[in-house]
Amino acid sequence: MKVLSLPEAGKLIFEDLPKPELTAGSAIIKMEACGICGSDATAYRGVNPTVRYPIQGIGHEGVGTIVEIGENDKGLKVGDRVALEPYVPCNKCHMCAVGRFNNCADIRVCGVHKNGMMAEYFSHPIQLIYKLPDEMDFHRAACVEPLTIGLHAATRARVSKGEHVVVFGAGTIGLLASFACLSYGATPIIVDVLQSRLDFAKECGIPYAFNSSNGGVAEYLAEVTNGKLPEAMIECTGAAPVLAELHNYVCHGGRVAMVGWPKGPVSINTVRCMQKELDILPSRNSNAKFPESIELINSGKVPVEKIITKVVKLSEVEATIQDMIANPSNYLKVVADI
Repeated sequence: MKVLSLPEAGKLIFEDLPKPELTAGSAIIKMEACGICGSDATAYRGVNPTVRYPIQGIGHEGVGTIVEIGENDKGLKVGDRVALEPYVPCNKCHMCAVGRFNNCADIRVCGVHKNGMMAEYFSHPIQLIYKLPDEMDFHRAACVEPLTIGLHAATRARVSKGEHVVVFGAGTIGLLASFACLSYGATPIIVDVLQSRLDFAKECGIPYAFNSSNGGVAEYLAEVTNGKLPEAMIECTGAAPVLAELHNYVCHGGRVAMVGWPKGPVSINTVRCMQKELDILPSRNSNAKFPESIELINSGKVPVEKIITKVVKLSEVEATIQDMIANPSNYLKVVADI
């Protein structure tokens, strides 16, 4: 089978590898499509500290069709169209024991710590495979995993109906986190420095969008919330200046979910965080969100088709990643056909 591998930073190659054999507790999937994530771009650049080279097959936003599977208690069968959850837990540690599989102490993420999904065939644990509705096309289905990141962030921030949530970053994850807030009945306020991204967010139905290029974020948030400030914040940029001021962007008792990865250690104002008794909540991967994500996309409640910038062939992935690195503002979600 053909596999798109990353043996080292800055080098993608096609490998001809044996098709995986069926093992107990797993299924063989004929891969149909896989999203290209920002983490794939950072892995290619060599600036993703979590990546372990060489990687046989990049990508972790995969969908496909089951071609081999044994008996299972999920009712999955050959021919089912499925989405694959890429965070493979050890099922042994204390986090797995309490059901927080996304925070497994020995987690293996596809395309990061283990083989990825840009391959013709892929072996994956049945535990992490979810049936797709027949009417959901594979391109929209490739957005299931990224939407789970936004849903998990909103859950970590305990977003509730009627609340305001400020979302920093109008890229793919920021938009999807905003959609997640809307699905929970909250009002997202998206903040970015790129006006084109903010205009697009408004076109997608995000009610408030603010350009922070010239400051004034806290004042705008106070205006929108009648002086109270938002109850929650979802930070999707990892930008040190945003994190340094996070205490100014939520009300007393507010909750802050941190999704974006900073480039290094950052400083926050712990005095003000304590004075306002804020909950600071790192948000890692997602947990038990795939069924919810599939339903939201299939029902049309989250219009992921609007954020798909382009669909490419597997042979075009490297050139596409290079262009994503050079021109990041031109891209939201890219899907590769396999």
